[in-house]
Amino acid sequence: MIERVLITSLLVLLGTTAYATFKRRHVRVLGDLETAVTATPTILYFASESCAACPSQARYLDQLVSLWQDRLVIQKIDTEVEPETAAKYGVFTLPTTILIDQQGDVREINYGLTHTHKLTQQVASLA
Repeated sequence: MIERVLITSLLVLLGTTAYATFKRRHVRVLGDLETAVTATPTILYFASESCAACPSQARYLDQLVSLWQDRLVIQKIDTEVEPETAAKYGVFTLPTTILIDQQGDVREINYGLTHTHKLTQQVASLA
């Protein structure tokens, strides 16, 4: 029984470490992309009509916009219409949100559904 708990704990730790390493690498790779310098932080929101979680993510982003109003820009990118943009940013799951600061640097990437609370904390760290 103890062996199973230890093995499970080790696998969870390895999985978490691998995910964190992948995410840091993805942010670093995207940092090399040429992105526009804007006066406000920008969120690139990758979605599609066939994505089941995307309507929920859209509601969370609407809540975020109501909190930040003119201090945040959200750019929705339909991956079915603009697959080359999704490939450029390495999007492999929907919804994906990418936070870009005022200098045009990618600062955060969220794979999958991300709640308003987490997005608010990330935007606050950019401002």
